[in-house]
Amino acid sequence: MHHLRFRQVHLDFHTHGDIPGIGEKFSKRQFQDALKTGHIDSITLFSKCHHGYSYHPTKIGRLHPNLKFDLLARQIEACREIGVRCPIYISAGLDEVAATAHPEWLVKRRDGVTYAPIDHVGFKRLNFNSPYLDYLCAQIEEVVQRWPDNDGIFLDIIGAPHDYSEHSLREMKSLQLDPANPADVEEHAQLVLLRYYERTNAAVRSVRADTPVFHNGGHIPVGSKGFNLFNSHFELESLPTGGWGYDHFAFSARYAATQPRDYLGMTGKFHTTWGEFGGFKRPAALVYECGGMLAYGAKCSIGDQLHPNGEMNPDTYRLIGEAYARVEACEPWCDHVRPVARIAIVSAETNQPRARGHADTSHADEGAARMLLETHLPFVVLDENARWDDRALGLDLDLVILPDTTLLTPATEAKIKKHLARGGKVLAAGSALLDTGRTAFAIDPGATLVGRSPSDPDYLLATALTPRVPVTTPIVIHGGAWEIKPARGTRTLVERRTPYFNRTWDHFCSHQHAPDAPALASPAAIVNQDGNIAWFAHDIFTRYRHYGQPLYRDFVLAAIDHLLSDRTEGKDRRPVRTTLPTDGRVNVLEQTRERRYIAHLLYAPKSVRGGLSHPGTGGISRQVEVIEDLIPLRNVSVTLRLPRKVKTARLVPEGIDLPLTTQTSDGGTVTFTLPEFTAHAMVELRY
Repeated sequence: MHHLRFRQVHLDFHTHGDIPGIGEKFSKRQFQDALKTGHIDSITLFSKCHHGYSYHPTKIGRLHPNLKFDLLARQIEACREIGVRCPIYISAGLDEVAATAHPEWLVKRRDGVTYAPIDHVGFKRLNFNSPYLDYLCAQIEEVVQRWPDNDGIFLDIIGAPHDYSEHSLREMKSLQLDPANPADVEEHAQLVLLRYYERTNAAVRSVRADTPVFHNGGHIPVGSKGFNLFNSHFELESLPTGGWGYDHFAFSARYAATQPRDYLGMTGKFHTTWGEFGGFKRPAALVYECGGMLAYGAKCSIGDQLHPNGEMNPDTYRLIGEAYARVEACEPWCDHVRPVARIAIVSAETNQPRARGHADTSHADEGAARMLLETHLPFVVLDENARWDDRALGLDLDLVILPDTTLLTPATEAKIKKHLARGGKVLAAGSALLDTGRTAFAIDPGATLVGRSPSDPDYLLATALTPRVPVTTPIVIHGGAWEIKPARGTRTLVERRTPYFNRTWDHFCSHQHAPDAPALASPAAIVNQDGNIAWFAHDIFTRYRHYGQPLYRDFVLAAIDHLLSDRTEGKDRRPVRTTLPTDGRVNVLEQTRERRYIAHLLYAPKSVRGGLSHPGTGGISRQVEVIEDLIPLRNVSVTLRLPRKVKTARLVPEGIDLPLTTQTSDGGTVTFTLPEFTAHAMVELRY
């Protein structure tokens, strides 16, 4: 397995051909001083940018017209003198030089258009199902021959866009695929992507078989066997202020942690996102973001963009250094870790529509993950190929969550039954337990399916089994629900009421929807007689992602507590209880060789700024979550249920011993209190 370093920078250098003086202010000393100021131990450097220009002499591509020397070679030399790794970046999916010279190499949409030359200001997408792939592979081979001892190749803008070019239409016809059928076009796109992976990896490793390689598509696709097979490691691009948000990385990392590869998180120093010259976020944000990467088992990478003149920005590397000084001190407790989690989300992502060739993150997945993050319950994310009892990963799952857009496959159905047979619990919502025809339950939650309710929205109503839900009157929820008939012994956690009528153009009440009618409808959430399956009739995880209503989370947490409680002995088996606020985060990792757990705590208040469109944003409304003020939290209590008996607790790297309370009578829990922490804290728990 390729082992990554902790403190990396991804140094973008996308530079238009009309800009003069490329690299004229590059200085080895200034470059090295910036890396030292930033505490950087690896930096990704450019061979070829999105504009299609190379930054070293080339017989295949085109040297930037205003570069007078071998910039990449000088940068590599500077890095190696001070022991800094330097993987090499090659733009794969975008290349303006190639697009201009060969417009027939562009991806063509269904309407026959490749790009809108006036309305679309930006890069054009190259087609891997064209002679462009030969050109790209020749560029890769040239780079690895020039630098056979390179530290890895980073290939960018990778995906499987639907293409209707002559190349693809001919090939689809030869394969008896119908270009008018989106499913056939998707099948072909995946074949093209697989061929891209095979050929580019062969080029990368044409000189050295162990050359690391990563193919970046902006999101790690859950369950893609091809993606997992062809990458030596994962780089989780997730700029919180660039559209990904602050919870995307945690979900993506919880999936990466289940794969046999090292991985890093990639944020940016920008106020918004890539390409923002003169954009800076507050040091507090980078401190928190890097703490989050460590907390979820990742190494760290921060994105920057080098000025065309080649001079490193001193403010940027002072900013990065504030975060990376802390990371450097934390490294001994963050390497060679594995997750400690009793809960898993089985991702529904592979069922979702595709964008840029990868499945969109499922809103149901995101909603489920946010609920667990906000209730401080550590989890892993599994794809449909995963084993639910993988001892190598340390998985000993109490609870498996099936988000509401899950489509049951025979393999997943068999895993559910096996999990239940060995005493595990299942929480599902919406259609997650239905058969493929959506006419009956494939896994019986303790009810018979009646059908889809015509009412939308409708209402949730707390019961005596959900006493911690603070509202006892009906709570609106949109999206509709499934109607069921509960079996004998099934308990109703949440009741459901319907409105007087749905809102139509000639039949409406007030500004939004009609109120609840007095008569109860079918249950909204149930627990079966055995107490091992809870099911919600609504797409409650998707609705939480869309609306953010905390009461939905309260209902789900009540269901989790019912599933995890021991009904015979009355034990509370929730894996974490803490006094952290909902915006705080908890995760637990294990270093088996050092015989210790590391409990990570995170907290930073976030404020949404901006949001109004104006000419500078291209008419796009851009909201940004800003972290500016790091507020210390005091006397934070944490109770963990862990597989092994803990002997000592210590705040690290500070080395401060913490009093420890062990309760073997309560499911093997351990409790400690942090007197104070700011942004990120690590507690070493030795066993």
